Amino acid sequence: MSGLGAVLEAARQLHANHADLRDYAPWPEDLAPANLPARPVPATKIIAETPLRGIDMTQPLINAVRAASGVAAWKRTYTEEEVGAHFRNHYGYFELFGPTGHFNSSSLRGYIAYWGEGLNYDWHSHEAEELYLCLAGGAEFHRSDGSLTLEPGQTRAHDSRQSHAMTTHVKPILTFVLWRGPGLADLPRMDR
Repeated sequence: MSGLGAVLEAARQLHANHADLRDYAPWPEDLAPANLPARPVPATKIIAETPLRGIDMTQPLINAVRAASGVAAWKRTYTEEEVGAHFRNHYGYFELFGPTGHFNSSSLRGYIAYWGEGLNYDWHSHEAEELYLCLAGGAEFHRSDGSLTLEPGQTRAHDSRQSHAMTTHVKPILTFVLWRGPGLADLPRMDR
C-alpha cells in the first residue's frame, strides 16, 4: 500500500492503539475515496525533506505522511493579511478524511497539519470539537485556562467554540487532528 491509502492505514492503526484517540471518537465506518488531485503548498517540500521524529507509536504515520506529501491536497485556511506571509509559507494541512477529505466521511474529520518553528497560530475557534495529537516536534497550546506544551504522543482537546492558540518555538510540529460534532464541515476563524 502506498500514497494516501498508506496514510489512512497508518492513521487507523494509530487510532486503534492510542487511548486518547480511540476514546475521543470511533474510527469512521463511512469512508469513501474522493480521488482529490494533489495540491502543494510551500510547506509540502519542507515536510518531505525534513527528518521528523516522533515516538514508536507515531512514527509510522509520520513516515507515511512524508512519503505521500506530494500527492496530498494541501490547504491553508488563512490569508496573508490574517497571519502574514512567513506563517503561510511554513504551514499547511490536508484533510485525510471528512466532508471534503481524500476519504469522504460525515461522521468524523481527520487532518494532518504542520507548522514550522517560530510560528504563532493566534487565537481562533470553530464549532466542531477538536483533539490534537502531536506526531513529531512540539508546540505550546494555549487556552483561557492555561498553556500546555505537547510532545510526540500527547494530546490536547478543545471544546466547541473554545478559543485557543498555539506557538511553535525551536522545532516544528506535525499533528493528527480529529474534529467531531456539529460544524464538522466548517473552517476555523480567527478570534479578533
